[in-house]
Amino acid sequence: MRVDPFAPEALEDPYELYALLQREAPVHQIASTGIWLVSRHADLVEAASKPDVFSSHISAIVYAGQGTNPAVLEGDPDAIGAVDVLATQDPPIHTAQRRLMNRTFVHARIAALEPWIRSFVGARLDEGVARGSIEWMTELAIPLPVNLIAGMLGMPSSDIPDLQRWSDAGVDLLSGVASLERMAECWQEMVGFLAYLRTQLLAPSPGSITSEVGEAVARGDLDEREGTSMLLQLVVAGSESTTSLLGSAVRLLGSDAGVQDGLRADLSRIPVFLEEALRLESPFRGHFRVVTSDTVLGGVALPKGARVMLLWGAANRDVDAFSSPSSCDLGRAHPKGHVAFGSGIHFCLGAPLARLEARVVLEELLARTRAVEVRGDVRHVPSLFVRRVERLEIGLR
Repeated sequence: MRVDPFAPEALEDPYELYALLQREAPVHQIASTGIWLVSRHADLVEAASKPDVFSSHISAIVYAGQGTNPAVLEGDPDAIGAVDVLATQDPPIHTAQRRLMNRTFVHARIAALEPWIRSFVGARLDEGVARGSIEWMTELAIPLPVNLIAGMLGMPSSDIPDLQRWSDAGVDLLSGVASLERMAECWQEMVGFLAYLRTQLLAPSPGSITSEVGEAVARGDLDEREGTSMLLQLVVAGSESTTSLLGSAVRLLGSDAGVQDGLRADLSRIPVFLEEALRLESPFRGHFRVVTSDTVLGGVALPKGARVMLLWGAANRDVDAFSSPSSCDLGRAHPKGHVAFGSGIHFCLGAPLARLEARVVLEELLARTRAVEVRGDVRHVPSLFVRRVERLEIGLR
């Protein structure tokens, strides 16, 4: 079976490829590489539950190259002062870091952001409604999360364009399809980003998350490189996951009149709709793990050093895990059974914040309109890493 996850058609719409993998080879080695694709829900959950065997450390970048098979590019994040933290760290260090951030991302702090989110979203939507249309990604889905995370971190609003550029570079670096020249640019962008974050860490805004991370560094709970790397991960992951969710959710809303009518009739169903949007279009297509010792997954022997890509987007459409997996079902019995935010100890720290942002956006959108419709073709950002709509022209009535 020949599998090319880098083919343009697979990058734009990977679900036929995912279904093929699940039918023919749920744990599949890409020919002539040490890379395995894992597509079945049960296998992903198993791997995520064994961080001692499936390490989250980033030790290399997978790259399509110019040939027919992907290559593995060795890198040294330490050379620019970056280290593995949170999503890319393993126990016992991960355990301590996660405990620290769990105290920072408490429910009360997240809930208190709702009025600001409503104000920001309302202003953008009012402008779009007055025109009768909105370019959803550039006018709302991209600026909302980066403005919000900048405020939470206590960073000046004047720095937001830089934060967005740095975040995009971080995503491109892991996309698997960027040219070598673009990857070199992204690497240099990360150098500048880390330097910026170090200055923020040394003089943080009082009461901000940055100040709390700085206090942890001062106590010796984190070193400076861990602190700056943690801030970098919060900006990149915090922005990208919500941006992708907002694009996919509104595309789905504007493409399905039945779903839209159902939500307008009962706004309390918005949270279930968002879980279906997450399941159908997982913001992150997958994450890599490195096998630390010879093991078996899904009946397939994996050698030490193998790089395994856990395909969240495939697992979320697994027929063995979900009934009618390609359909948006507002009556689904267990809507949070998906793995769009990961699984196990690395379950996304910012999931409650992303859900809050998306819920408020849809409430405000539906309150201001009688109909929402997708206009024109929709394309996705070419990436093996993220599932983000590139542009999304939305008609508002």
